[in-house]
Amino acid sequence: QRGEQTEILFGPDMFLGAYVEKMTGRPMRVWDGECHVHAGIRPRDIADRREVHPGADFLIHPECGCSTSVMEYAAAGDIARAGVQMLSTGQMMAYARERAGSGGTAIVATETGMLHPLRMAAPDVDFVAANEAASCRYMKMITLSKLRDALRSGGPVIKVPDAIADRARLPIERMVAIG
Repeated sequence: QRGEQTEILFGPDMFLGAYVEKMTGRPMRVWDGECHVHAGIRPRDIADRREVHPGADFLIHPECGCSTSVMEYAAAGDIARAGVQMLSTGQMMAYARERAGSGGTAIVATETGMLHPLRMAAPDVDFVAANEAASCRYMKMITLSKLRDALRSGGPVIKVPDAIADRARLPIERMVAIG
């Protein structure tokens, strides 16, 4: 079956999947997975930050645990729609470049490492983390020098014992077969 009504298996993030399903209207089977950092940004964080910065724009990454709630709150009129934007990290950078020179405040709901490039793009805009604890230690393990070294050497190569690879292959093949 193909076409607009073909169900799409969407993974690995359920919050992003719910957002894409809502925006596209396409039927989806959304995988029940999440980014632990984005999932930790809760609706209460948003309410608290908006209380401190009532006139601030609000930039939310669709993988955030609060994204579905925020869309529902905005639709119900529980929070003002004005200034609430669901943006990818690339779109957040475009927002910063467009806002450069205009000042103001923007609350940012994504991994806190995103604040630095936003501040570099628009130094006069006060970019505030929705949740200061939203930091990913795994993302921080990737550095330019490690990437350069891996590209130069073609490694490190990670070897998984055949017995483990064989056991891991079966559930992956089953997941793919479902979709």
